[in-house]
Amino acid sequence: MRALICLLAVCALTALVGCSSAAAASSCPSETYLSYGDLAYQALAIPASVQLQPGDGVGLGTIDEPTSSSGCRRSQSSVRVFAAGPVAPQIAVFVDGRPHTLFVIGHRCDGFEGASYWSCLLRPLEFRGRPYTATSYPASPAPRGTLPLGRRIGRARYQGRRVTVRRIQGVTPSLAVAVDGQPSTAFLSPRTCPYSGFSNTPEYDNLLRCLRSPVWFTFNPLGSQTGGSVVATSDRAVPATVAGASISLVELPVVADLVPADHGRLVPVARVAGRVRIRIPHVPAGIYEAVVSCPRCSQAGAVDGLYPAGSILVTAKTKTSVGIRIVSYVLAAAFIVAVIFAVRTWRRRRGLRASGGRGRGRRG
Repeated sequence: MRALICLLAVCALTALVGCSSAAAASSCPSETYLSYGDLAYQALAIPASVQLQPGDGVGLGTIDEPTSSSGCRRSQSSVRVFAAGPVAPQIAVFVDGRPHTLFVIGHRCDGFEGASYWSCLLRPLEFRGRPYTATSYPASPAPRGTLPLGRRIGRARYQGRRVTVRRIQGVTPSLAVAVDGQPSTAFLSPRTCPYSGFSNTPEYDNLLRCLRSPVWFTFNPLGSQTGGSVVATSDRAVPATVAGASISLVELPVVADLVPADHGRLVPVARVAGRVRIRIPHVPAGIYEAVVSCPRCSQAGAVDGLYPAGSILVTAKTKTSVGIRIVSYVLAAAFIVAVIFAVRTWRRRRGLRASGGRGRGRRG
């Protein structure tokens, strides 16, 4: 996995300067992405059997798509963004001129295949006046993960039937809940943990860590050169216990949102707020976790009083002219989206070779 991190980081940089090595070309993502509202969405073809139409306009976004078969040459264009029927815009949207393509966030409806995937996406759990979209632990490798369920907190409607809703231990119900009879499935509110998914391997169980952390950030862009900056936006209301706490960076040994047990020196970069600008310090290029120091927090999963709060890709500062450096920075911001999705897509495909695919329709 460490080698994969290095390879993808190299591909992100070499693609920007026109490198055409076989290693880089074979690892560049071929998918199309949308940047909208500080989030990155991946394109998904809508099967003919699914009836879904664009709704009202919700804003403007930027499409990032390949212009070569290798995926290493890409272009960006501005588009109008539209609601997707009953789906919350933080989960999925349409764009102008692509009526057969839906742009979907992160890992929503993981663990669902074919028609059940689309039913999951279009018919979420309705609880306390808000939609909660399902995502599950993968069926393999065994044993399949299960959620630590808490007490029952009410009843709700889910796909035409009444279900009993339960807390997930250590998780605020406004972020996610569970239902009786589905111990491997969490139901997430729209803005919660947009890029995190479950894993049966504890080291990669990013979603459970995200749900249990006192604060979690999305970054715009998803990374930067040293000396550059990103804007961190919390996906949840910031509790008083963590407001103003120190945010630091630690380098990750694996592509996972965690605090390494041997994390070494912390590099302070900001203080916790609902929205904060982080200046990237002069650290070696790599993937870093933003960690929050909160000794007063009672959530499970802390390491030395530190909680994971989202990952950032740091690239080396270029030595080119100012004009080229600005262009490279803009391209890097879009390409980082592709790199991070490529890591998750690679891991997903590796696991799916044994289970026979998702049956969602062609991506692109």
